[in-house]
Amino acid sequence: MKKRIIRLAIGLTSLIASFLPQKAEADFCSIECPNDSCSAIGTQVECICDAYGNSVCSS
Repeated sequence: MKKRIIRLAIGLTSLIASFLPQKAEADFCSIECPNDSCSAIGTQVECICDAYGNSVCSS
């Protein structure tokens, strides 16, 4: 009976946790181009060098 209650409590805890919002991890990128460098932090990041040698970072 004890094991059944413990398994039920664990099952309910995991069920409730599945409905909670998940913590999003932040991404980081950094780039060095011929003219300058930049870095960005966010959920969707992009770091590129443009055709003129300048860095472009967005998040």
